[in-house]
Amino acid sequence: MNAQKRAEISRKKECGRAAGEIEDIRGSLFEAYSHFDDTTDPDAMDACIYEISALRSRYNTALKHYRQKYS
Repeated sequence: MNAQKRAEISRKKECGRAAGEIEDIRGSLFEAYSHFDDTTDPDAMDACIYEISALRSRYNTALKHYRQKYS
């Protein structure tokens, strides 16, 4: 196998890992929104809001890096 072919395979694996990370973050975000919708305790709501904000930032950053590197 030549170097170009190995580089392409490596790039596809990296792309798949990056896409998987984005999906994992999306799932965590969905779960955090679900917890927020189900809670009535003000302290738990604050925690959910903080978690949602952090996950949205992670998601946006991961998506931006994915688009820059693989699009």
